[in-house]
Amino acid sequence: MTRRLCNWHQDYTDRPTLIALIETGSGPGAILYACPECMRIYRLRPFDPATSGGPVYQRRRT
Repeated sequence: MTRRLCNWHQDYTDRPTLIALIETGSGPGAILYACPECMRIYRLRPFDPATSGGPVYQRRRT
């Protein structure tokens, strides 16, 4: 079982989902994970390598 830090609520989760890879040229990058609850609250989508690497949010339904 892999425990990772949820970068949205800043606590560990047993069910992490990769949300974003942040690469930088001259400093450390970051790998962002979210728990299922934060994914629902913030409407996050799992990482998609076709995007720029930042978090992808779903649009709100009106």
